[in-house]
Amino acid sequence: MEQVWRGGVSTQNAACRGVTLPKFTTSAMRTVFLLFACLPLFCGAQTTIPVADQTFKMDSEHSFAYAFAQGDEVLLHIEVLVGKQVRNVEFAQLNGASLFSTYALDSTLDKSILIPQTGIYLLIVRERGMGKKVCRFTLHRTPVGPLTERMDTRVLWDLQQYPQYRVQRRMVLVGKKPGISTLGGQVNVSASKLGLKNPVGTYQFTLPPHTVSWAYRITVGQALTDARKKDADQLTSAINSGAAKLLPVAPPTALAALALGMAIDLTVPKVGEAVEYALMTSENLEKFRKREPYQAYIWQGSVSSDVQRRYTPLEGSYYFAFRTNNWIDDITINVDMEAVTETPIYAEETFVEPVK
Repeated sequence: MEQVWRGGVSTQNAACRGVTLPKFTTSAMRTVFLLFACLPLFCGAQTTIPVADQTFKMDSEHSFAYAFAQGDEVLLHIEVLVGKQVRNVEFAQLNGASLFSTYALDSTLDKSILIPQTGIYLLIVRERGMGKKVCRFTLHRTPVGPLTERMDTRVLWDLQQYPQYRVQRRMVLVGKKPGISTLGGQVNVSASKLGLKNPVGTYQFTLPPHTVSWAYRITVGQALTDARKKDADQLTSAINSGAAKLLPVAPPTALAALALGMAIDLTVPKVGEAVEYALMTSENLEKFRKREPYQAYIWQGSVSSDVQRRYTPLEGSYYFAFRTNNWIDDITINVDMEAVTETPIYAEETFVEPVK
């Protein structure tokens, strides 16, 4: 959706005549009183946004262009730093009416200006005289509401070359929502059965969208339950000490705390069958099965438990591939994973662009 402006300010006249005032009941009067009582709260919620802060030397005329939204209250502060006075200061709509003008500014001026319609406005400082003069001005805007709060006030082109413009809207990144996603499962790795079977098992997983880091723990056998209990006690102790206050989201598990970057020692069981494992893509999985050269993000040999925090890879599907040297007994491997996500948050922003 767009609006094209060619200059000028629209006006609207209205007349009120013959209005009969309604009779208010006690309940209605209470409602009106509450509305007026809450009005300062709504007004206080408005945010003043800095737009410009410039210091410049005066020589003839200076013009500064900015975009503002309808209903904005623009706070102009201008002062003469060096010299006696400037001839004229004007605030006007591009190709339109002047909203404010003053002459013979010799010290400081503060002015509040209400913007009648969304568009480009000019702050013009004029001077005709001899002598060195330096001025400084600041501009702040107070939006009328949340719908116009996000406004790109920059005018990035030559207005003399392209005086016409249009008002546009776009989605911009305004923040990120942190989160934790829990993954994991069990893998059964068959024994070689004296060379009759391939002793390889795999665990496939897909990282959630917008993953920024993740952690995993691999445990062989039945030692996982005791490890989780000890980790829960460590996490409770860390939270009580205030170590988790700086984390963007409360970790549900000690493994999640590790994924978030907390310095916490997870329990690594010392018992269990030793295995070889690697983290890889599907293209390398068959090579792992055939004991051919392959590429992996990480490889560990002869471990019964392992804990890692990872920053690569961060998207897509991958495999943990396991191999055992046990000739007779199958083994069970537990895989715990916690992924930290930062989901982008977008909001609509108003901006202006030239009509070429």
